[in-house]
Amino acid sequence: MTPVFRKINRLDVYGFSKWGKHTDPRYFQYNMDFDHTREYDAWYYMKQRLLFRKVYGLFEGNVIIGFVTLKHIRWLKGIAELGIAIDPSKTGKGYGTLLLESYLRYVFKTYPIHQMSLKVAHFNLRAQKSYEKVGFIKVGEVYAPYEEQGYKDIIMTQFSDQFDLIDGILYTRFFHMKIDRQKFID
Repeated sequence: MTPVFRKINRLDVYGFSKWGKHTDPRYFQYNMDFDHTREYDAWYYMKQRLLFRKVYGLFEGNVIIGFVTLKHIRWLKGIAELGIAIDPSKTGKGYGTLLLESYLRYVFKTYPIHQMSLKVAHFNLRAQKSYEKVGFIKVGEVYAPYEEQGYKDIIMTQFSDQFDLIDGILYTRFFHMKIDRQKFID
């Protein structure tokens, strides 16, 4: 079955209940382990900010296998940031690259966005490879708080070479990457 790219609707997010689970604590924030429908609904409504976020997914049939969010949109400057997540049981199979290509083609054709950026952790080599495949380039790096602060002890126990714990906050290094509309289209 060929994966299909489309806008996510509220009922689609219940498909997260079928997603696999990451066993690496650095990726636990991508485990969509909600217990109640209100948590799925809250996630969906949080992602659906009309002017400032656009969320689309990649589907096999009616099953969501990944999503990408256009966020931090600066309409007047024509720039935005994206974030992506793939079902942990589907990683390493090219779905992330397919989702990125579909999304960039859609965004650059539909919206007055001429540059997309993202931030990726130094240790996330699989994601970096996928981003580079579609044309993103590294333009800088930053040392900043990690998005997920809930698993500090286990992360520091297993990955103290990649993180620092400063005043109770978990820090790591990130690459900033970007892609221009023209480069993607060419």
